[in-house]
Amino acid sequence: MAQFTYTAKNRDGQSVTNTAEAESREALGLRLRSQGLLPTLIEKKRTKRDFKSALSFFKHVSLLEKLTFAKNLAVTLKAGLPVSRALVVVTKQMSNPYFSSIIADISHNVEGGKTLSDSLADYPKIFSPIFVNMVKVGESSGELDDTLEYLAKQISRDYNLIRRTKGALTYPAVVVFALLVIGYLMFTFVLPKLTASFAEFDTELPVLTKAIIATVDVFSNYSIIVGIALFLLISGFLFWRRTPSGHLVLHRLILVVPVFKILVKKINLARFTIIFSGLLKSGMPIVEALSITGNTMGNVYYKQALLDAAEKVKIGVDLVAALDRYPHLFTPMVTQMLQVGEESGTMENVLAEVADFYEAEIDDTVKNLSSIIEPLLVMVIGAVVGVLALGLIMPIYNISQNI
Repeated sequence: MAQFTYTAKNRDGQSVTNTAEAESREALGLRLRSQGLLPTLIEKKRTKRDFKSALSFFKHVSLLEKLTFAKNLAVTLKAGLPVSRALVVVTKQMSNPYFSSIIADISHNVEGGKTLSDSLADYPKIFSPIFVNMVKVGESSGELDDTLEYLAKQISRDYNLIRRTKGALTYPAVVVFALLVIGYLMFTFVLPKLTASFAEFDTELPVLTKAIIATVDVFSNYSIIVGIALFLLISGFLFWRRTPSGHLVLHRLILVVPVFKILVKKINLARFTIIFSGLLKSGMPIVEALSITGNTMGNVYYKQALLDAAEKVKIGVDLVAALDRYPHLFTPMVTQMLQVGEESGTMENVLAEVADFYEAEIDDTVKNLSSIIEPLLVMVIGAVVGVLALGLIMPIYNISQNI
């Protein structure tokens, strides 16, 4: 229930101002009229929670919060609470005011006779088709608590995949950023003092030294302009990578770069098998399951491949044959296991085993990736330092040779 402040006229024509709880403005208006009051103004009372939920920062529900929601709802249902009451309990456990208000609204709808799955479907930006369909299956089978528990496990696997991916990329990203900052400071403050002495040399400077001096001059004399240019360049890149063309280029790039392509393929294959197996387990037809899985893929090329496979299967093409058209995306292991699943009628179980395999592979690849990236970064740093040192030492060496 929400709190409202109202102004109404009584039978004597006097204005009365008060607060009251009601489901809606209309419900409060009807109640006031039944009490002999004529409402002239009804406003929803803003609370601290309303203020917080209005902030854009809170208008986001993380994967971890969805995981907590599914887990807590499963536990409360197993305790024997009805769905509407269980949702009220879960609402109080959520720390995100925005998410809490949504769960409260879902609880209100369920209490009014709407199914949980239909209530969740009202928020497509928060609850994916996978989430909604799994809940619908749980409602139909009468095992909603077990379904939510299974769904929580699937979300947990998805969350861990994302966490591992970020973990693998965080270290090199931090190192590269630190190198850029150090390089900017070196060319702006340190190297100008060293290169200033070269102006006194009465000799022809090497080309490498001239290039370093020219770069130093740009950074020292136009440091603000360089800083703004770098900021605009980075901002432009971040904006471009969100565009369709940026997605195509970057997603293609990470599928061909030797250091990352193995990890990216394993992550996408793990995600595909986890989501696809879950949807098949819920009883969803293969074509629809492929379409939904495709739309959840992080890499645009995997998304296009799965959506294309769904169209092919719809017209009668075998699933394995449809995926075999993309050998650079789907490994023989995946297609062969799909073949086994089709022939044995245990597709979802076979895919779950493949998902377990790729999750273990991702852990090993992430560990190996660190051992590969570290030497590469050391080599890059060494090369940059070596070039700078050579450019600064060469003039001194030439002068000493002429003495």
